[in-house]
Amino acid sequence: MTLILDDTKQLEFHTDLSKITEPFKEELKSLNWILTNQEFTLLDYNDKGLVEKLDHESEIIHFSGQELLTILENRKIQFIWGVFCGTKNKIEKLNHDQIPYADMNSEIWTKPDKFLLPDSEIEIICFDSSYTIIKFKDIELEKCWKTKFKDAKKLKKTQANNG
Repeated sequence: MTLILDDTKQLEFHTDLSKITEPFKEELKSLNWILTNQEFTLLDYNDKGLVEKLDHESEIIHFSGQELLTILENRKIQFIWGVFCGTKNKIEKLNHDQIPYADMNSEIWTKPDKFLLPDSEIEIICFDSSYTIIKFKDIELEKCWKTKFKDAKKLKKTQANNG
């Protein structure tokens, strides 16, 4: 099932991944991650370090789970756009048409339960800083996350022109 946070008082901002990932930190650490289609703002812009891998110019950024967790726990970042895909295996080179993206991707809305990267175990989509969409292959992990984020709703299929 695909879940969406679009109206919540549980977060300072909808795409606060340090809070969103709290219920599954151990699982996050165990996966290999890519970040694509990223646009972000450092809210603690006076701080230094830990964000060297976050590069607005990169099409794909690779992280170990520990690298990603360290950044999320130590910096205050608002992700405006971004697709985070966590996989069990190392993510090999992707062809341009395989790179997951959120901006202008109608499949997020028309095929909500389809993973943008088929090998993903977890996907987190930051959508225009207004929504966080999250997908889990592990149902127990999903239930654990929903226990914390009670405002999350099932993302229902919509018509293509709504996305």
